[in-house]
Amino acid sequence: MSALLDVVGQYLDSDSVQTISQSIGADPDQTRQAIGAALPTLLGAITRNAAQPEGEASLHRALSNDHDGSILDHLGGLFGTDAVESPAVTERTTAGGSILDHILGSRKSRVEEGVSRASGLSQSQVVQLMAMLAPLLMGALGKKRRQDDLSAGGLGDWLRGERKEVESTTFGGGLISKMFDQDGDGDVDLKDLMKFGAGRLFGK
Repeated sequence: MSALLDVVGQYLDSDSVQTISQSIGADPDQTRQAIGAALPTLLGAITRNAAQPEGEASLHRALSNDHDGSILDHLGGLFGTDAVESPAVTERTTAGGSILDHILGSRKSRVEEGVSRASGLSQSQVVQLMAMLAPLLMGALGKKRRQDDLSAGGLGDWLRGERKEVESTTFGGGLISKMFDQDGDGDVDLKDLMKFGAGRLFGK
């Protein structure tokens, strides 16, 4: 589905999912399902935002300044289970709510409601979950930018390839377009994307 999501999936082992589920007060299997819906949707939003040169440049600056991938080595600090003293664990690198505001904009509540309906988690649980996933996704993206020394244009080109991968799935493209490219009226059913995403990330 996506090279970036495959990388993120490596950090979402059973222990990490258990930690996240305990933090938000949810069942681990239900948490996996919600992650399966949330991560492809967030990736779709990031690639959409980076479709224009100004979006590419803005994302490149954010990754260069605040998200170089170091957070991936300190997930306890991200998930709130360890008091980690590290330059990687700062308010800016872990501020999931602010990251989501920037990525999703006016669609934030709509996405949260869609993930909630699909997974059965409450919207408040989804809010907490997505605030953990956003820094994780940005960290993985920042690691890619740093390792490959991508320019803003190179980052945008790579992300366009990622979006094509998501849209080539049976369900991804139409759902992402409906969520972000059309008027924000009506509900969006993320159940099919959730099943596909959870299957890809967790093999179930």
